[in-house]
Amino acid sequence: MRLMTTSLLILLAGYSAVTFAEAEMKYEHYFVRLLGARADWPENMTEREEQIMGEHYLYLKKLTATQTALMAGPVLGDPFGLIVLRAESEDQAREIMEQEPSVLQGVHTYEMQPMVASLMADIVRPDRYPSELSDRILQKEAIVTATVADVWSALTTSAGVKAFLGVACNIDLRLGGPYEYYFDMSAPRGSRGSEDCRVLSFLPQQMLSFEWNAPPSFGDLRDQRTQVVIYLSSTADGHTKLQFNQLGWGVGDQWDELYDYFDRAWSAVLGALVEHFN
Repeated sequence: MRLMTTSLLILLAGYSAVTFAEAEMKYEHYFVRLLGARADWPENMTEREEQIMGEHYLYLKKLTATQTALMAGPVLGDPFGLIVLRAESEDQAREIMEQEPSVLQGVHTYEMQPMVASLMADIVRPDRYPSELSDRILQKEAIVTATVADVWSALTTSAGVKAFLGVACNIDLRLGGPYEYYFDMSAPRGSRGSEDCRVLSFLPQQMLSFEWNAPPSFGDLRDQRTQVVIYLSSTADGHTKLQFNQLGWGVGDQWDELYDYFDRAWSAVLGALVEHFN
């Protein structure tokens, strides 16, 4: 069981580490002001500075996709750049800012202070899902020698997933609740597993639907979500028939590669689930 679990985790998520302790993740928030390094900023940007600001935008876009930055943008009038960071410590927040391209290359300096984000709107980014969808569905089926109730618990609780996959996770079975597996707790936030994937819908002991994302090795596809729908039903001998469907695929060569990747990966995951109950 241990060898199979190790192999399937590497296949499923593309992460090097596969054994993790459960951790209660606590985050702090920081208000950041980005300040131009010269008096006439930003009215007289050079061509090189414009290029750096393009890198700055892409960096912040990635931070917002992983919810490391809760918001970012220019403040007009007496101009400065505003960023609200979500980090595990002030040291981590400063490390994030020291790697920000406009700071790293001397276009901006920054000031940072801790804050308390007491209220936040839950806004779905327009690019959370592919804009052009394929009609393909990745489908699999398995017979598990356990009751529907036991299989349901294995898929819908943090303890259940950990029991058959051996990973830390955060599952809260409610609409919009987190459905997150952490394959590498030592990786930077946003690269640990299925962070920011959510429960979409469920019928108790019948159907579970949740979002899923790509491993970091798939680049920008990491920031978009597919949907997984799992149906459970009891067989005549009291076992469980599991029907797996993954849909919401985008279009293009990279999406084709991701589809093939998960075709192998989910076979390994379902195999681990079956073996767990044998």
